[in-house]
Amino acid sequence: MELDFYDNSFQFWRRNSSIQLSSILDPFALSSELHLYGDFTDPNPLFHILLKEIYRNKENLSIECNSKTNKDKLKVNFWKIKCPRCGEEFPYKRKKPLRCPKCNNIIDNVDFKTWNNNLEKFLYGEISIKELFDSPVTPTSENYEKLRDVFLDPDIPKTKINFKNGFDSIYKLFSPNQLLVISDIIKQIRERKEEEIPIYSLALLDFVTYNSMFSRFNEGIIFSLFSSKEPTTEEWVELTQSYFCISLKRVLKSIKEKRNESPKIIASHPFTLDTKVLYNIELFFYEWVKRPLSYSNGYTLIPRLFKDYIFSYIDKECESFYEKDFEFSSNIGNLDKAIFYLDELDFNSLVYLISLKDFHISKIETEKNLFKIELIKGRKGIKPLWEIYTKIKKENDGIYLNVLSLTLREFTKYEKILGISNDPPTILNYAFKILSEIVNGGKSTKVIS
Repeated sequence: MELDFYDNSFQFWRRNSSIQLSSILDPFALSSELHLYGDFTDPNPLFHILLKEIYRNKENLSIECNSKTNKDKLKVNFWKIKCPRCGEEFPYKRKKPLRCPKCNNIIDNVDFKTWNNNLEKFLYGEISIKELFDSPVTPTSENYEKLRDVFLDPDIPKTKINFKNGFDSIYKLFSPNQLLVISDIIKQIRERKEEEIPIYSLALLDFVTYNSMFSRFNEGIIFSLFSSKEPTTEEWVELTQSYFCISLKRVLKSIKEKRNESPKIIASHPFTLDTKVLYNIELFFYEWVKRPLSYSNGYTLIPRLFKDYIFSYIDKECESFYEKDFEFSSNIGNLDKAIFYLDELDFNSLVYLISLKDFHISKIETEKNLFKIELIKGRKGIKPLWEIYTKIKKENDGIYLNVLSLTLREFTKYEKILGISNDPPTILNYAFKILSEIVNGGKSTKVIS
């Protein structure tokens, strides 16, 4: 079976690749491709220093990898549902209504949560393999008993993550064979020269997004775990180690394409700027990347590379240590102007933009099927709500996007608005209330998408 990876390395977010800017600062460097066209920050300090180190040595980077595929070992997997009425097992498909092919019973609730709860109990030795596979939904994956034997290996991340349907730990996003392959790759990366480990670790992040139960498979093409806003699972493939070579070559190629220019503006066009979603994805990457950057004694990770970004030390000799909690701080840098490109103006993205207290929204317009939001540094003064309302009503032209732009500009220009609570969600709700009244005569309106 010949498989292709859909998208380029680092392109975990974008639907639309038509916007490419040469002088940009990308505040979400690890989860987009934009840092190839300028400079970057990142919500997590480890990623910032990791990318900085890799790009510093990009001209000297080389790889050794055998990309010959093991076609006979690839398997397409899927979920099986057990009909609660007749007991028939059949493949899960994301469609409604979902009917049992034997008794025509409609399955309203596909119970992934029970599977995930039972999986956790099984891996910690609380239930048997038979009890695990008595769950109402089960995968066709194999080797769960083998996974249980090595489950305490620190290279298998148990960190909690906020996915739906009980997929609340990182390891639950992967089949046993996928976890075993990934953990073996981690051990091999540790054996490489120290100067090579950062680029191999970055390639690991690319690989794990294509070798997950949430990496959709369709007609020989594998889609990244983060190729959609809300990852879903249907069919997936368990990749062999040789496919890691594809990720390694793709990442190295992308790194060497980076342009060296000074950043002038900020640009980002992911699905959303929702900080909860961004946190979830960055946490996922952080938990994987810190493993090949560290040693392991089979029970815990031990400091090695970038250790100050991964561990805290109790003593001066650094012999007593513990792993740091994941850090996330979205800082867009010391610039006077910022521009964001978004696929849609969802509520949480707008909340994020309003929460950037050093900036106000100056303009919203469309460009190449994307929304372009321009922000200017500075908020000044205090303004009563009624004066803002009067000004918007007087200056509006009745065109929805123009009125939205005007409304958000007026609601973010000032340090404080009298008459309302000045937290971002409240400000945005009042802005949409006024927008609705002006454009739709008081009827409810939706965020643009």
